[in-house]
Amino acid sequence: MIQTKQRQIILETIRAIDSHPTADELFQAIRPKMPTISLATVYRNLNFLAEAGEIRKLSMPGMSDRFDWQLDPHDHLVCETCGRLFDFTLPVDLKDMIGAASGMEVKRYTLVARGVCPACAAKKHAPS
Repeated sequence: MIQTKQRQIILETIRAIDSHPTADELFQAIRPKMPTISLATVYRNLNFLAEAGEIRKLSMPGMSDRFDWQLDPHDHLVCETCGRLFDFTLPVDLKDMIGAASGMEVKRYTLVARGVCPACAAKKHAPS
């Protein structure tokens, strides 16, 4: 893959952020290091990196796309209170279960569960 300066700094920034950033969050993090970069350049390179298999693009209804540098098989949990995205791994591979239920040969799947993270739950139940 051809590495440009912009692509390299985007990849380094994704790997340095311990979350699943949006394109705008990455743009804000990169801008101090590379003031001439545009949001369009960030979007274009994120899509290129996702298509090249260097990162994962997480598209979820009602939310901005997020990007994940961890390529190992894992799923995601979205906190409906704070909006944070968390990784989790199930002890079983759901491909066979989905295939058995649908009759399809499942190549890959994306599981995004929604709930309330422990920090938000604690705030909700904390005495005022």
